[in-house]
Amino acid sequence: MTTYILFETALEMVKNAYLASALILIAISGIGLVAIALIERDVPNSDTHQQHHI
Repeated sequence: MTTYILFETALEMVKNAYLASALILIAISGIGLVAIALIERDVPNSDTHQQHHI
């Protein structure tokens, strides 16, 4: 028995997968930015915290 997916149903599935992947990427990038900020805050000897006076 062959089952067919209607075009509208397939289009909705692709749309939902695209939106879910975009939301997941945004969430992961936000978590990554928070992690980088925490690492930068905890490392006092990094170059970003030193003042360069000429």
